[in-house]
Amino acid sequence: MRTGFLLLSVLATFFLASVTRRFLHEEGMVDDCLSGKHGSFDYSTMSCDLKENHIYVPYHVRHPHDKSSALIAFITFVLFLSGYVCVRNGHRKG
Repeated sequence: MRTGFLLLSVLATFFLASVTRRFLHEEGMVDDCLSGKHGSFDYSTMSCDLKENHIYVPYHVRHPHDKSSALIAFITFVLFLSGYVCVRNGHRKG
């Protein structure tokens, strides 16, 4: 049972990391386009456009489920890790 809690904690961590990685990757692409190349970022093609201006599309509009997914992954991580610690400490006492 301890291994199960630990495995589920690791899986929740990987999922949380993937959401975080996507956010940071997109933020880096946009920042490089706007600051480094002085262009306009086209969110529909996820590319830098040096000729035309494009409207800003917020991250939560492009990825509406990321905030709730990250929150669920974090809570799941905390619960499974707590379960792992409780089971591990329970085995020591008994």
